Amino acid sequence: MSLVLLVLFIHHYGHFVCVVLSLWRIVQRDYGSNDGDGSKANMMPALDIFYSLVLCQGALWFIWVWISSGAMWLVVSLRRACKFPEKWGSISVSEYLLDTLEKCWRDPMSIHGRKVINYAVDLLDSDSQKDYLSGARMLDTFIKLDADVRSVILPSRPKIQKLIDTVGSRSSDREIRELAARIIAYLAGDIHLTQFPGAIRCISSVLDTTLPYWNNQQGHNHYSTQSKSKKSFYSKEKLIFHVRNIEERRANKVKAQEGDFQQDELNNSSTNGSKGAGWNELILQGMTILEKLVADQQNCSDICSTPGLLPKIMAPLNSETLIQDISINAWADIVNGSFKVLHRLICVPEWTGRWVHSEIASSEHAVSNLEEILDEGNRNVEELQMRAIEILTELALDMQTDLSSKTKEILLKKQLQIFLTDGEPEEHDSKFITERLKVTAGKTLALLAKTATVSALVVREYENIVEVLDAKNKIIYRTIAAEILENLCIHHKMDKEHVKTILLPKVLREVLTTEASESNVSALGDDAENHQLSALGNDEEKQLPKHKRQMKSADQANEEQTAMMELQEAFLSLTLVICTELISADDFDDVARKVAPAEGGFVAKLKTIIEENCEDTANSLRIVKLCGQIAVRMMRRGQYSAHFKDQKFVETLSKASIIMSNLESCMLFAGTDCGTKKTARPLLSDLVKEAHVLVA
Repeated sequence: MSLVLLVLFIHHYGHFVCVVLSLWRIVQRDYGSNDGDGSKANMMPALDIFYSLVLCQGALWFIWVWISSGAMWLVVSLRRACKFPEKWGSISVSEYLLDTLEKCWRDPMSIHGRKVINYAVDLLDSDSQKDYLSGARMLDTFIKLDADVRSVILPSRPKIQKLIDTVGSRSSDREIRELAARIIAYLAGDIHLTQFPGAIRCISSVLDTTLPYWNNQQGHNHYSTQSKSKKSFYSKEKLIFHVRNIEERRANKVKAQEGDFQQDELNNSSTNGSKGAGWNELILQGMTILEKLVADQQNCSDICSTPGLLPKIMAPLNSETLIQDISINAWADIVNGSFKVLHRLICVPEWTGRWVHSEIASSEHAVSNLEEILDEGNRNVEELQMRAIEILTELALDMQTDLSSKTKEILLKKQLQIFLTDGEPEEHDSKFITERLKVTAGKTLALLAKTATVSALVVREYENIVEVLDAKNKIIYRTIAAEILENLCIHHKMDKEHVKTILLPKVLREVLTTEASESNVSALGDDAENHQLSALGNDEEKQLPKHKRQMKSADQANEEQTAMMELQEAFLSLTLVICTELISADDFDDVARKVAPAEGGFVAKLKTIIEENCEDTANSLRIVKLCGQIAVRMMRRGQYSAHFKDQKFVETLSKASIIMSNLESCMLFAGTDCGTKKTARPLLSDLVKEAHVLVA
């Protein structure tokens, strides 16, 4: 036993002992006397050299230990920066560092600009199942962190093909299939099925729930470190061993100081134990893939022409126990995914959309399920109610679809009930869903208000819809209410007196008081902050959380600015429709003078709006054209000519026409006026010419 302890002591502390003894001997230099023996004359210099070499060896060993420790802490720090779970993150980062080290020894230039994302993408080409899994895990994590994985992986078609094949492989491990499905779902918006043979078959196989999930409990040993050997200063096994010790010590220290410690934000995102374990996660990702694929019309044709795929997508809608089963959250998620795909397919033009229309409308059970979902009072099904409203609205808008009047009436009543309600739940998440549901109901109601038969039912709530225009309500609700009223004014015979005395004054007051956000102020801040953001290119993985917060703030500012512009556009469009379709020029003049008593106040406001929106964006172009159309209509009376001359309105409109001419030309070429918002016509140049003539 003593011998074993001695061996262990020498193994662990031999380097320290050698260094201490050598240092002691060099300091003492009591090597003994040579007693005149010539053979011992060189003994002292030799011993000095020997002990010095031992000290140098010890110094090199300490440097090696220091470098090794630095590598261990680098693994820990990089894993945490990348938000990799401890379960497999340390192994993946260690392999990345060792692989980078090996490439550096062979060719230092080969690692220039190489990041963890690039390494993960390269692993997708590996023939090793273990390396392939590691790469997929890392990419899945980066996708959840909103890193730019798309630009790295899209140029490599073979990698995408391999991921698609993995999704369709029934013999593959469960985790690999789920990871591959999530990555493909992320890329699906940029995928064209014709470029990837067998892709639609692989995706369709994910929705085949009749197969037993024989390998549902399969999993990899996350802590396995057996791999091909790496030529480096230290073995991968030893590095990972020390890294785990560091992780454990740090976790224990935090536990002692702060109590319960949550190691990683993304631990819950690992596939083992997630809410989508088993077939549910694969089906959800399959629906997500299809939802993004149908953004391309050719993909829609391929999906609908694939035998047996559409019945799989419609299976939840045709289920006889749909209403009872949606109380299960996992099943409700699948139904919601199915409804999203169906809604996208219905909106596709030509035969594809019409075929899906007929498939749903011809199924009494499908329509009945949609109606029953509308009647559900449970907040947990509000997401499904949104999808049901969207699908039924598309069916109601299609004149060739034989949707019963009863179903249309049920839909309209539900839309009005949701959009005009003032109640808001207390929970933040539920409030968010309720707001989205209200917006969905309002937007679909605006579409239905275009049809003469339906608008007659909506007009009964005319006064309540007018009240939504008040400034106390949210911007998005006011915008939708203005769109509904505009469609009612166009497609229904309104009470002109009420429009003149109630609606028009309210709308003109909103036009005078509503101001869009400063368009010239960058939401990202000053140049210094933008320079800091650009530095992310060299340290992307470590800066992901900070970058995400900054981008979120910028997106929020842009959304607020866009919302204000859309509100302003909606009020201007409603004003133009009222003065064009419902009331005379004299009546409009009377209301405008009462609302803006200052001499030329309304004309000055129109000019200000044009100046604020004088930039080449679609929203700004529509706003400027609406102002121009309203101004031209006012100029035709002649009495406003002096006001327009004093304000130099025509010069301002002409300047905007020059700035926006390129955008207008592109929209004419692209034919973008096929949607609900007309942007390309009338041409700004035509409005300027007519304004010049009228003012002169």
